[in-house]
Amino acid sequence: MYGSYYWTHPRFSDERLMSACAALQADVAETWRGSISPFLTLLRSGDQAALGIALDVYQRSGALSRFGGDPLYGEHQAEALQAARELLRQPPSPADMSPYTGAGANHASALNAMMNIAEEQDCDLIADALEQTTNPAVVEAAASAADAASFHTDGPPHPRLLALVAAYIDDADHPLDLRVRMLSALGRSQASEATEHLLRALDRPEVEIQIQAAIGLANGDRLESHREILERVAASWPRNTLYMAEEVRRTLAGEDD
Repeated sequence: MYGSYYWTHPRFSDERLMSACAALQADVAETWRGSISPFLTLLRSGDQAALGIALDVYQRSGALSRFGGDPLYGEHQAEALQAARELLRQPPSPADMSPYTGAGANHASALNAMMNIAEEQDCDLIADALEQTTNPAVVEAAASAADAASFHTDGPPHPRLLALVAAYIDDADHPLDLRVRMLSALGRSQASEATEHLLRALDRPEVEIQIQAAIGLANGDRLESHREILERVAASWPRNTLYMAEEVRRTLAGEDD
C-alpha cells in the first residue's frame, strides 16, 4: 500500500476504516495536501492495522518534508507518539496480518514513527520490542527509535536497552548493517557506559563496525580524550573504504571546524 511501509493488504472489519484508508492512499498518491480527516480517523481508531498505516504515513510525510515545507501531520506529533506507545504495549501482531513484513508489523510501524520523536520514557517500550522479536524490520525500526531516545536521554543510558543494543552489536550472527545501525544509536549517548561499548567496538574485526564506533567517539567531548586510538585505528583502514571513514579522518585533521 502506497504510503505504508509495513502493511500491504490490511483487513478492516469497519467500512469506515476502509474508506479512510482509501482516501488517505489517494491523497498520498496525489498531493499530500488533502483533508486531515482520513489520517485522524485511522490514528484514533484503536485498530492495529489502521494505527500502523497512520503512523507509517506520519513518518513518510515527515521524511519527505526534508525536501521542503513543513511536515504535513507535524501538529499531531504528540498524538502520533501516544498511538505508537499504545501499539508497543500490545503483543506483536501475527504474521498473517501483514504477510510481507511478518510478525510484529504493529511494532515496526510504532518504532519507525518514533524515529525522531522517541523520548527517554520510551526506552522500556523499545527494549520490550527488541526482546520479543527476531524480525529484521522490527529490529531496524527499533534501532532508529533507540537513536532518538538516546539523544533525548540526559545522564546514563537506560541499562536494559543499552544491554540489548550492545549484545546485538557484538553478535556476528546478526546482519552487519543492523549491527551498524545499533552502534549508531549507541553513539548518540555521551555517557561513560556508551563510551566503553564504543571503545570495545573499535577492536572488532569488521571495518564497518570500527568506522561507526569511531564516528561516535569523534563526537563531542570524547574526541580529544580518544584522539590517539582513533588516529591509530583510522590509519589502518584501506583508502578505498566507506566514505564515512574519510569523514572521521577529516574530523581528526580538524577539517570540519
